[in-house]
Amino acid sequence: MSIDFPPVRVSSLFAGRLSADIVGFVPTDIVSLIDPDLHDARRPVFPPGIRVLQQPFFDVERPADLAADSATIAQVTTFLAAWTKRIAAGETTRLLVHCHMGISRSTAVAYTALAMLAGPGHEHAAFDQLLNVTIKPWPNRLVVALADADLGRGGALLDPLDSYRAAHPRRYRAYGRLNRQRGLY
Repeated sequence: MSIDFPPVRVSSLFAGRLSADIVGFVPTDIVSLIDPDLHDARRPVFPPGIRVLQQPFFDVERPADLAADSATIAQVTTFLAAWTKRIAAGETTRLLVHCHMGISRSTAVAYTALAMLAGPGHEHAAFDQLLNVTIKPWPNRLVVALADADLGRGGALLDPLDSYRAAHPRRYRAYGRLNRQRGLY
């Protein structure tokens, strides 16, 4: 089965990329994933007319204070369900998902969106599409696990993610080195 995915973009707050992507990609829908302690002056402001869901949680993969939780991810999947219904009704959409670096939280939510469009049983096709959307993602496993539970996928969303991580075990450390070189931590 071939799935016709609508335009989805993963972006980041880093180096002004989000602003450039809003202008160049012209999203109809945005999922904005920000750190809870992000200063108000650094919080993105979006043009009118775009449907936006902004969720503050830290990029951690174990349950902790201010991490993603089932209520937060239920809000994300509800927002994405409305997006998929508009697509099913024939509306043209362009989904942009961003987090701080565009690597973990945003790719987890983009993958969730693609999996919701593809439907149960097509999680590998959705993950393959994620790899077409962004290079070298490292989707946040906690976010994916919570989405999997919310959508009742019985672990199916985790299968392609875990296979990908097993095939690229050094990628996460490579991101750490890159971010240290960029002076981000």
